[in-house]
Formats: sequence, structure tokens, C-alpha cells
Amino acid sequence: MKKLCHILLVVLLFSNGCFISKEYPVEYDYNFLGDFDNYKSFDFFMTPKTMEDDQIDLIQSTIKSHLELIGYSYNTENPSFYVNFLYLSDSLRYRGYEQPKMENFVLFKNKNQKEKEEYLKKDLNITNGTLVINFTETSNYSMIWQGYTTDLYSENIFDDPRKVRVAVLSILNNYAYLPMEEKNN
Repeated sequence: MKKLCHILLVVLLFSNGCFISKEYPVEYDYNFLGDFDNYKSFDFFMTPKTMEDDQIDLIQSTIKSHLELIGYSYNTENPSFYVNFLYLSDSLRYRGYEQPKMENFVLFKNKNQKEKEEYLKKDLNITNGTLVINFTETSNYSMIWQGYTTDLYSENIFDDPRKVRVAVLSILNNYAYLPMEEKNN
């Protein structure tokens, strides 16, 4: 009986660990001609509020921590790119793009190859509860990367800060570029 209790405890802990580390499915798009080598710093650019202040603070702090961890610096005076995020509670049709994996494309294609690449459109049906994070270049205000995860409404992620952080990190884990200083060390 004692052995059975130990086994059940291990199974319970393992399944709980899997729940906490669950990643949400993510789609992302990026600008083929984004000048990723020159992006060193970021700041936040906020659109009209779609969330409560504490939710905004949680998402912002999670994004800030992640970007600083991978080598970007937070700079409110002269950032290389702006980070924006929003939560869409309604369903919608969305146009995304079928693209090569970002790390393969950005790192291994030269400028001429990148200029010849074509965006292959794909329509997506976004269900209730979509978190969108995008990066916008400050010099020309073009979107350089955007990631989103959907169907969060069914889980009501804002009831649990851990789920919010997991959703944010699930998206950011698909941004596959490190600043130049970080890659050269």
C-alpha cells in the first residue's frame, strides 16, 4: 500500500509539472527583410487597453524579462523596436503567412535571397481569446515579427498568472533571433 501511495504521488507530481509547463500552440509571422542584426533594444508601445492594469503589468514584465534574458536591453529613449501586445476576446478571421522557420531563414539566407522570397498567404480562423505580441521597427514603423496564440478564452487564462506567463513565453519562444553581441560571445 505504501508503495502504491509513492507511485501515485510521483504520477501526480509529474502530471502537475506537465500542466504548469504546458505551452500553447503558436503561430508567428516575420518580415523577410527585417534588419534583425541591428535590433539591440526595445520599449513598449501601447495601443488602447484591452486588459486590466494588473494583466498588462504581468504581460509587460514577462516580455521584458524574456527579452533581457536573451540579450536585448530595455531602452525608453532610443529603442530599436517597439513591443506591443493585445488580447482579442472575440473570434475573427485573420490572414497570416506560410513562412520558413525564422531561425533558418534569417540566419542562413543572404539579402538577395530574402528579397526574392514571397509571402504565401494563409487564412486562419481565430477562436475566442487570442493574445498577440508584435515587434515594430522604430525607424519605419514596419512590423518585424508577430506571434499569437489563440483559444485562451476557453481556459480563462487571466484567472491564473502562471497561465498568462506560459502563454506569453509560448509566443516569445518562437522569436528565434538573438542580438549580435549575444551571438558573438
